[in-house]
Amino acid sequence: MSGAYKSHADGGFDPNALPVVHNINYRDVVAQNVTVSAILDGLEKAHFTGICISNVTLNLGPAARELQWNCTNVSGTTSRVTPKPCDELPEKAGDCPFPEDKLPIDDVVLKSCSTA
Repeated sequence: MSGAYKSHADGGFDPNALPVVHNINYRDVVAQNVTVSAILDGLEKAHFTGICISNVTLNLGPAARELQWNCTNVSGTTSRVTPKPCDELPEKAGDCPFPEDKLPIDDVVLKSCSTA
C-alpha cells in the first residue's frame, strides 16, 4: 500500500490537496510462499493512520527477504499477526472492526437469463 505514485494525471494538480487514508483493515488472511509481508508507505505530509491487521499468518518462502515489514509514515495496530509486524503497528488485543453499514450493492437482486 503506497501513496508514492511519483506522477500526476496533468500539470493542474494541487500539491496541497492531500488524501486522508484512514481505517484500512485486513483480517483473516493466510498466505504461503511469501517473499515480503508488507510494504506500507504513507505520505510524508499525510500519514496513513488507523491501519488494523488481525488474524494474519504469512508463511515465508525460500526466497523471503530479510526485511519482512517495511513501514513508513503509517500508524495503526495488529493482533495475532505472523511474522511480527513493524514497530509502527504494535500488538493490540482484538480483531479489526469492519463496518456494519449496508451497502447499496447488498440489495441488488440478480436476474436470470435464458436462451430458450
